[in-house]
Amino acid sequence: MKDSKSLISFIFNPKLPFLKERYDRIKEETGKYLVTPLKVIALMVAISGIFAMIFEVRHHSEFALEIYFVRLIATLISFIILLFLNSKNAMRYSIPLVHILLLTIIGSSALMILLLPNSLIVNSQIVGLMIFTSAMFLNWEIKNQILVAIYYNIVFAVAILFNDQKIYFLPNMFESLIFVLFLSLLSVIGSAINFRMRLQVAENALRVEQSEKKFRAIFDNSSDGIFQSSLEGDFLTANESLVKMLGHNSINDLIVTKVTDYYKSKSDRDRLLNEAKKHGFVKNFVTTLVDKHKDDINVKINVRYISGDSPDKQFLEGTIRDVSVEVLAQHLREQAELELKTEKEKSDALAKEAMKLSTAKSRFLANMSHEIRTPMNGIIGFLALIENESYQNQDELKQFIRSAKLSAESLLDTINAVLDLSKIEAGKIELENLNFNIKKVVTQAISIVSPKAKEKSLNITYELPEDKNLNFIGDPTRIRQIYLNLLSNAVKFTTEGEIKIVVKINEFHKGRVKLSTSIFDSGIGIPADKIKELFKPFSQITGIEGNSLGGTGLGLVICKEFTNLMEGDISVNSIEGEGSRFDFQIVVQEQEVDKFTKQSEEEKDAIAELEEPLFTDADIKLHISKRKGFKLLLAEDNLINQKVAIRTLNSAGYEVDAVMNGEQAVRAHTQNDYNLILMDVQMPDVDGFAATKMIRALPEPKNTIPIIAITAHALIGDREKCIEAGMDEYVAKPMVAREIIRLIDHFLKIDYTDDKKIKNDVHDFRLFDFERLKQISLGDEVFEKDLLTDYLIDAEHKLQLIRDLHSSNEVKKIIDMAHTLKGSSYSVGAKLVGDEALGIEISARNNDLGNVLERLTKLTKSIRETREVLKNKI
Repeated sequence: MKDSKSLISFIFNPKLPFLKERYDRIKEETGKYLVTPLKVIALMVAISGIFAMIFEVRHHSEFALEIYFVRLIATLISFIILLFLNSKNAMRYSIPLVHILLLTIIGSSALMILLLPNSLIVNSQIVGLMIFTSAMFLNWEIKNQILVAIYYNIVFAVAILFNDQKIYFLPNMFESLIFVLFLSLLSVIGSAINFRMRLQVAENALRVEQSEKKFRAIFDNSSDGIFQSSLEGDFLTANESLVKMLGHNSINDLIVTKVTDYYKSKSDRDRLLNEAKKHGFVKNFVTTLVDKHKDDINVKINVRYISGDSPDKQFLEGTIRDVSVEVLAQHLREQAELELKTEKEKSDALAKEAMKLSTAKSRFLANMSHEIRTPMNGIIGFLALIENESYQNQDELKQFIRSAKLSAESLLDTINAVLDLSKIEAGKIELENLNFNIKKVVTQAISIVSPKAKEKSLNITYELPEDKNLNFIGDPTRIRQIYLNLLSNAVKFTTEGEIKIVVKINEFHKGRVKLSTSIFDSGIGIPADKIKELFKPFSQITGIEGNSLGGTGLGLVICKEFTNLMEGDISVNSIEGEGSRFDFQIVVQEQEVDKFTKQSEEEKDAIAELEEPLFTDADIKLHISKRKGFKLLLAEDNLINQKVAIRTLNSAGYEVDAVMNGEQAVRAHTQNDYNLILMDVQMPDVDGFAATKMIRALPEPKNTIPIIAITAHALIGDREKCIEAGMDEYVAKPMVAREIIRLIDHFLKIDYTDDKKIKNDVHDFRLFDFERLKQISLGDEVFEKDLLTDYLIDAEHKLQLIRDLHSSNEVKKIIDMAHTLKGSSYSVGAKLVGDEALGIEISARNNDLGNVLERLTKLTKSIRETREVLKNKI
């Protein structure tokens, strides 16, 4: 409200500084505060009426009854109003009650003037004072005050007019009238001034309220925590965001706690307080708080130090922002930058390594070219000499053939090394757990390299602990290959002196044993800068193409991978020009030795006499007559391979028909009678897998013919693919004549043993591999009996478990149980049981429970047949 606005204009045209709704609310509030002063006035009027009834009646006895009645009515009305003001509806009717009370006062005073004209001055002054007091005391609206003034003047005017004319001649009559009019005007003006001031106060209060609302909205809705706290750490106030941030449900739960309770590091609070006292404020103070649940919160604090006249007026106020997300993002960004830096360094290193590897691979390809071309040149050269009949006699012819064969075997060794590396890199090498004798493994490796060592007049010796058990469980083939690779290198790089092998045995807990081997040579040694590259693929001591020492650079890599697979490692120490020392360790399982495994020399000799002799090239020619009458079918699309195979098989006494693909093989088999099929896997049109499945789908007896897979695929898992397709056995190319003929003889049950041999040694190779059993037992028949007895009991137990699991459709457990039976069967040599268990495992993996049920019948039959074959062993 502006000060320039005149009071008169405000009285006649009061403009409110706020909306009507706000004004009505102020009026309502005014009504609340009007009750108490109205009670006081009503009580005063009642008490005044009582006094008037006592004193006025005594002094004016001639009008005693009238005066008593007037004052009594006024007093009763005052008491009634006073009683009503104590009820619950008092605030609602407070303004009408003011009018009633003032009319009562004015009316009683007018009646007194009418009865006693001489009391005009006194009553007018008393009523005027009462009206003016009510205007100041009751603080109500101007229009109500004007109405009271009108009541006052009209009632007094009526009282004077109805009085006799003597009243006009009373002393101070006109002064009294002027006083009454003046008080009326003064009450209106005073009420206006009071009301105007109250409106100004209301306007200021409104502004304060609006400002407080804005502040409260900011305070309550701020995402940051806002607080005030004492220097001692007591919360003075806080908003909801801070309450929730610190894990509480209400402000009351937070207020009773201390600020210092939430600092993870108490020293941070002290540092913040010192900074605030020193500078008056602290900005962006980052620290870690802990909430009610002891969870960390990363926060940024801004505070201001408020300093008053007394210590109790000094406090901190400010905001707390949860920056956990920003801190986490910063941490992730820094981590990403670090990882990026690490990856860049790694990529740089890999780039350098790739350059080295590229160079090494180029060198490897050159070496491989040399390693392949050298034996290939020998093979082609000797075959050309034979083809041109450039030999003087049969002895020289045999020498040419023998040399070509040695070259072919050298070529095969190179290819096998590459295949071994590819298996390792593919993670498909699976170690076997077989019984073996470490002395036998070492001597076998020595015997293989002995011819080359003798050519150089090198002596190979070995040392084994005499007081230790030398029988272990592990993978003898891989272990022998480690020894063979290291010994081959030693022989290759040693021109004179000796090669020495030292084996030490250290026991671990739970029957585990560490075999530590050192191989010494007196060769050319290894340059110091080459040692760190020695166990990397394709690396060699020298990179000179065509170096006389040769090699693919894969032997040591394979050794390292095998030792790592056996929980060990390999290392080398060498002095250039003096020799080298290779050390490797592997972990194997110790065999249990009991009294039944200790046999006399006589028993061992007896067992040796019963052992099946090795199958040699001489055996092929020796039993040609027994193979007459057996007819084989060969499916091979390569004409050269086909000619070699036909000639080999014919030389052994078999009659052979050949076809070019799987479709022709199926047709030839349905039209003719064959005893066995040799099936190439990879052929045009219909391959070996498809052809085998077609044959197995034929009616009996055509679907039972033995099928041997012949394939150039030689990786782990290829045999399982052939068995799954329905083939009976698997042979990798290039075929070795004695191995394939031996395998065919077993399937056709050709007995090439002497009549003096025990007939029980003749067995169905498809059912059981006794050679495998002998490798495990090392010829110990007592051990074989115990092992086979336990195996058959376990196999029948697992068969029953698989039946039960099939009934309850527990596919996962069927897979696990069949896999376990397959492993134990192949380990002891029970090939047919292992094949059937493998078939069940594959069917279960394909969720084909119908096929599992069919194979359960075959598995039952294979276990029964295996028991029959082994009856003389157990």
